Amino acid sequence: MKLTIQSTQNNILTCLVEIVSPIIYDVDFQLDLSFENQTYSFHIRQKGWDIAWLNAGRYNLTINFTEMNLKQGNYQLRVIAMDNANNSPRLQDVCTTNIVIKDAYKVLTPSIHWDLQAHDFDINTMGWKKGHEDWFYRHFVHAMRVIKDLMFNNSEKLSGKVLDVGCGDGITDLGLYLHTKPELLVGIDPFEGYKNLQKYCHENNLPVDLSQYDNLQFNNASGNKIPFDDDYFDVVLSWGSLEHIAGGHQNTLKEITRVLKKGGILFAHPGLFYGIKGNHLSEFFDDPFIHLKIPEHELHKRLMQSEPRYIDRSGQFYPPEDYWKWYKELNPITVESLEQELRTLGYEPWRVALRSTNVIEYTDEMQKYSINDLAVHEMYATFILK
Repeated sequence: MKLTIQSTQNNILTCLVEIVSPIIYDVDFQLDLSFENQTYSFHIRQKGWDIAWLNAGRYNLTINFTEMNLKQGNYQLRVIAMDNANNSPRLQDVCTTNIVIKDAYKVLTPSIHWDLQAHDFDINTMGWKKGHEDWFYRHFVHAMRVIKDLMFNNSEKLSGKVLDVGCGDGITDLGLYLHTKPELLVGIDPFEGYKNLQKYCHENNLPVDLSQYDNLQFNNASGNKIPFDDDYFDVVLSWGSLEHIAGGHQNTLKEITRVLKKGGILFAHPGLFYGIKGNHLSEFFDDPFIHLKIPEHELHKRLMQSEPRYIDRSGQFYPPEDYWKWYKELNPITVESLEQELRTLGYEPWRVALRSTNVIEYTDEMQKYSINDLAVHEMYATFILK
């Protein structure tokens, strides 16, 4: 990455940012403002710019400090560009200039304003600019960070052989691969959503060839019959897949245990059937516990008569019949049941994060369900195979 200062007019600094590499990750820009032996530092991230990636190209970086309380005098400005590759922050470039403040400014809430615009496309189309409302961002960036940073604490295990059981569209696997560069990362899924991965890359301003690596592989295979030898993988991932395995997930857990090395790590983020996200029908019903309150035949009837409020799934939409089929296949997993199953198979918890609902309002139909099962709606956990 190369920085070139273009102008400093009216206390607005404009830089040309040129990126030659096909893509860089977790970009940050810093402004150091020095005056009378004091230096003040400001980061674009402090203003909510989570620049998860930038492609090769030219960009305009604008730093507006007209709303700063600046005294009269000569100031030195230093702009720093950084990125983070495989958990290694890197200095990309530094450029400096001087400005003279002729008129002192006084504002009640001093602030610096940042802006970044691409020469060849609208920066607002980037998934990281849209944030969590964007399907691609949630999978390529958010899920990857949850796995790598939160649940694995950047463990070296992620640089070994990694298996993702129920990889879906493969977007999370691609994000994880690009950030950790493992020896091998294999995603398996019988529904082959990963065949659209290059299409998703193109639609989200990513170089299509980013998904083409010999040691990033996708296979049509089921978790009930994993096509690898015993003790083969250092890490096994399951993000939102255990609850969808038709006929039960117990055999898949046994298969995972078979292919995972002793001392290896299993990550599990299962849908919790009794929590507010457990029925996977939120696009049809406002009541998250409706599946616990009415008979199954009535639930089916209402589902077929409802007008869905589809969420963004990278352009993929499915009819109500598919949702009903998936609902019927759901495994009623709870935190307690999964923990006991894994302990029986020889696992011990390592890092666990739970999210709970603030208030659960019980009705008569819900009295038979435990508080924990209803209140906990998300579980992120890593287990070590002893």
